[in-house]
Amino acid sequence: MQGVVDNPSLFILSKAKSQTFKARCYVKNPYPCYCPPKENVKPPRIIYAIRQAARQNAPSKHPIWRSASRYHAITHKILGNHRAINAHRARAIDAIMECFAAHVNIVTGKVYMSLAQISNACGLTTYNTEGKPCYSRTSRAINEHLEALGVVLCDRVWDNTTGSYIPNIIWVTQLFFVLIGYEYGKYLAAQRQQLSWENQKLREAGEDPITLTEARRRAKTEHIRRAFDFRTQKLARNKQHRRARKITAMDERKARGNILQDLVKLYRKEELRAMGYVELNRIITQRYYAMRKLAAPPPGTG
Repeated sequence: MQGVVDNPSLFILSKAKSQTFKARCYVKNPYPCYCPPKENVKPPRIIYAIRQAARQNAPSKHPIWRSASRYHAITHKILGNHRAINAHRARAIDAIMECFAAHVNIVTGKVYMSLAQISNACGLTTYNTEGKPCYSRTSRAINEHLEALGVVLCDRVWDNTTGSYIPNIIWVTQLFFVLIGYEYGKYLAAQRQQLSWENQKLREAGEDPITLTEARRRAKTEHIRRAFDFRTQKLARNKQHRRARKITAMDERKARGNILQDLVKLYRKEELRAMGYVELNRIITQRYYAMRKLAAPPPGTG
């Protein structure tokens, strides 16, 4: 280092290289890695083996990236220009592939992780000045590279209620096992064995056995049902928050009158008379303070 300081030209060159390296580190986490949400949970042996293969074999360095065609994620048209994988994107792909391996269902090939969960588990989530999370680094790695190459397939289901897509359903393909260096025949053997066990449970419950296609159909149906249930609950919570803020903005006498009107819509006249004044007033008071609590900002944000 003393020689570099004594030689001005070497010092300038060293400083320029340092600045170039800093300029290239434009991401918040340049070395993402997959961290299991539950460290103490022991996975099945097949899942452990698949994850170990994904961790050790660096899927982003497989030769197929330089030779296979890529397709648009939605139109499925072949892409003329192959987007290069830089070092940051390659590390993100390796972390995501390990995450897929740790959460793939052996029978259906469905990855039981949402985009947000994948991004958080791999350390790829960023936040804006308001603290809102952004998962674009993860989505670009999946859509522009993994899905484009055919490593995974993503089902996109439109929700007319909210005017947006529900979280993608991610399925791994045979190419996934090629990239992680895991023998596909071993996976197929484990898949047949697992499906056999599940069919045995169905027979014991008095139901008919299912095929692999039916298992995947049921997995997709359950994913869509859960997504719609979550959105329905979210819409109901948002509606309650808006109602609570409206009530809190009123003076107490007017707010209690509004709550009474809500109770009149919920109960019949006979039920209200049976409650009596004391019980009705108790319910109104309870709801009023519950609304105030609901409308209050979370601790530390006020």
